[in-house]
This record gives sequence, structure tokens and C-alpha cells, in this order.
Amino acid sequence: MRKNIAILSILATSLMSFAAMAQTEAAAPPEGAPPVDNAPAATPAAAPEAAPAPVAAPAAAPAGYPDEYALRPLTLSAMTFQGSLPVVINLSKSAVAKPVWIPLDLRFGVTNELEVFVNHGIPGGSLIEGQGLCLGGTSRGCEKAYNNVNLGGVYSFLKNSGVELGGLIALDFRRISDPMNFAVDVGVAFKYVAAPVSVKLVPQIGIGINKRSAGNKEELAVPLQIAVQAAAPIAVFLDTGIFGATTDFGKNYYVPVGIGASYLAMHGLDVGLEFMFPRLVEGDNIKALFGNAADSREIMLFASWRSQ
Repeated sequence: MRKNIAILSILATSLMSFAAMAQTEAAAPPEGAPPVDNAPAATPAAAPEAAPAPVAAPAAAPAGYPDEYALRPLTLSAMTFQGSLPVVINLSKSAVAKPVWIPLDLRFGVTNELEVFVNHGIPGGSLIEGQGLCLGGTSRGCEKAYNNVNLGGVYSFLKNSGVELGGLIALDFRRISDPMNFAVDVGVAFKYVAAPVSVKLVPQIGIGINKRSAGNKEELAVPLQIAVQAAAPIAVFLDTGIFGATTDFGKNYYVPVGIGASYLAMHGLDVGLEFMFPRLVEGDNIKALFGNAADSREIMLFASWRSQ
């Protein structure tokens, strides 16, 4: 009995040892395999939630009147005053500085669409046209020190995709001294802006009101300016067009050509200059009065200040 118990004990011990050995061999990795880490895998950290992308704010519309010369609208912004002081010097052959004149130009924006003005040239044309204050007396080509003025306004009624249209009317005192001649100028104003280039065209007709039998009749003016904003403060421009009395227009027309530049010295203040052939192409009657077109030359220096 004791012998049987001993044998059973030996067998049980052997079986338990064999089972333990088999379990160990099963858990061990195959020869050459990397050891297995039985530790529980760490839970990966959750990725931080991405912040929502910032929403781009809409671009703010430019406030006030543009500083860029070529990109300005036809009319000043509301409650803005502008004064332009040009000094024009005659450089014609045998008549240098005979005369010198100042065609002052004053403008005020009543609203963003309505501008009123007092000037001394062709409404909507180059500042170099006209006379205003003439310096030097009769010996230097001035009939009177001050003998013409325009009072008028421009109303902008359409602005769309770079195109602007307006209407123009002015009371034109062609001559103040006796015999006084005056007319009413009516026309349209057009401007197209596709930065950095702009085109401005102001066709108009001046209708003589008095002294018509003495020649104070209709005159056509079609001033054209093409401007390029070469840099933020600098613009260059070409002034031209066609002008003349409607009576026998083919002999009384003239075409000026001027090249100029405007520099923004500071916000609201422009300075610049323009060189012009006032009658580079002309009809026979104009040539008879003024001589060879290439001999007529003018230069203008100007400063222009705006209140806003």
C-alpha cells in the first residue's frame, strides 16, 4: 500500500513538472525571434483637437479720396476742398516767359457725387489751358492781368466696374473786360480705371450767349488724359484732345500734346510738372495766328492741396 502511494506520488510530481515545462516552452518565443513584451500596451494619447482655421476678414474699403493720382474718381469726396496752383511759363520761340500765368483751380465736393468748381481753363481739361492771372503786363503778352473765369459743377451719376460717367455744366466768362463775352459749357465726363491705368475724357461744347455777331459762338472741346500710376506716389500722364470753334472747324481746330508727372509729397498734397505743345497739330487759321506749331511750347509747375 505504501509502495503504491509512493509510486503515485512520483508520477503526479513528474506530470506536474512536465506540464510546467510545456507551458514555459509554449510561452517562450521561437529561437531568433525578438522577445515579446507581455506588458499591457499603453493607450496612445489622444491628438490635440485642431484649432479652427481663422476666417479671413473682408478687405476694408479705402476711406476718403484716393492718394493715387491715376485712380481718383471724377469728383471729390463729400466736404473736401481742393486748391491747385499752377504756374505756366511760355517757352515759345522768341517769347520765353512772355507771358507767365496762373490758371488757379478751386474745387469743393458738396457730396460724393457733386463737385463745384471755379477755374480758369477748359473744364475737365489740363490746368495748362487758359490764363487766369497773367503776369508781365501788355509788354509780355498780357492784355489784362485778369480776364477770364469759369463757374460750374460736375455730377457723377454712374460708377460701375471701373467706369464712371458724369455731367458737366459751367458758366464760362471767356472775357471779363469790355466787351464781355460769356458762354455756357455743357458736356459729359467719362473715366475708366483699370489700375494702374486710367483714361479720362470730357467732351463738351461751349455755347456763346452774347456778342454772337462779333464771333462769340460755339466752341468744341474734347480734352483727353491717359494716366499711369507708375508707383504708389508717382503718376505720369499724357494730355491731348481736340479743340476749336465749330464754325469752319477744319481750319480752326488744334490738338495739344502734353506729358507730365505728379508726385504725392504727403497725404493730400501733390506737386508736379507738365511740358506741352499747345498746338502740335492745327488748322490753317490757327497756324496763321500763332505760326509754326512746333515753335509754341509751355511748361507748367503745379501744387495741389486737398483738405482730406
